[in-house]
Amino acid sequence: MFLRTHKGIALVALASLSQMACYNTYTISNQELAKLESSVEPVEVVEVNADCQPTGSASLEGMDGQALAQAAAEPGVEETATDAGAQNPNCIVVPVSTVNALTVLTTDGSRERVTPFNFVMDDVQLVSPEYDLLIELDNVDGAEVREFSTWKTVATIAGVSLVAVGTFVGISLLAPEERGFQ
Repeated sequence: MFLRTHKGIALVALASLSQMACYNTYTISNQELAKLESSVEPVEVVEVNADCQPTGSASLEGMDGQALAQAAAEPGVEETATDAGAQNPNCIVVPVSTVNALTVLTTDGSRERVTPFNFVMDDVQLVSPEYDLLIELDNVDGAEVREFSTWKTVATIAGVSLVAVGTFVGISLLAPEERGFQ
C-alpha cells in the first residue's frame, strides 16, 4: 500500500510538472519592459530582447567602480539592447503580445503579475490597475516573459498519452484470469 501511494504521488507530480514545460521563460531588462507599457503606440506584437549577455570581451562582473567606469567609457563594451534599434547578437528576440504572461521581478525577490500593454511606467513608479499594483521603479529588477512552446506541449501530450496507454496495456497483460458473471 505504501509503494502504491508513492507511485500515485509521483505520477501526479510528474503530470503537474509537465504542464510547466509548455512555456519558454525569458528575462528582460527595465528598458525592454518599457516597450510593453500601455503608453507606447499600439502594435499587435512587439519584439523585445531577452536574456542578454554582456557584449564586451570580458564580463563586467567583479569589477570595482573605477574599472566599471572605464568599461562604460569604451565604445561598444556595454551597449543596451535598444541602442539605435539594432538587434544585439547576444540576446534572444521574443515576440510579445497580450497573450504572453508577464511577471515583474522586484529587488526583494517577489514577483508581481502584469498584463502586457496594460500598465504604465513613469520616472518613479510602475502602475498596473488590473492587478492593483504600484511599485517604485527603483524596486523593479526587470521582468520575465513566458512564451508558449508548441514543441514542448506536443512532447508533454505525447508523453502523458504514452504513459496512459502503457498503463492500460500493462494492467491488461498482468491481470489474472477471472471468470465473469454466469
